[in-house]
Amino acid sequence: MNLPTGSKPEETKAAGDPLAKLGKGGMMAGAERIGTDMRGRNDEKNCIRVTNLTEDTREPDLLVLFRTFGSVSSVYVAVDQKTGMSRGFGFVNFVNKDDAQRAINNLNGRGYDNLILRVELATPRTN
Repeated sequence: MNLPTGSKPEETKAAGDPLAKLGKGGMMAGAERIGTDMRGRNDEKNCIRVTNLTEDTREPDLLVLFRTFGSVSSVYVAVDQKTGMSRGFGFVNFVNKDDAQRAINNLNGRGYDNLILRVELATPRTN
């Protein structure tokens, strides 16, 4: 799958591209939790950390982007409490580790909303 650098999936016009049909919008089926407390996220081996998100990125945006690679169990975007804007990173939990790896392989280094995403397996936070 090839996303043009600097464009969101809804701006992609390539025929046959599964992301070309996606649009930015409301919540879609496929995630059990959105915006939930992610303290337990590192217990799962299927958690992806996504960085270099724009300040207007929201959880439904990531859900739409990542669910094309498999079943997503939760999505979280860190938001600044004062401004309500994205802090530039988030986490996506997949049901299946193979789906998580496929998402990493396809989205890491790809353009999304005029920025280049960094997508990797999440690592436990060190205290």
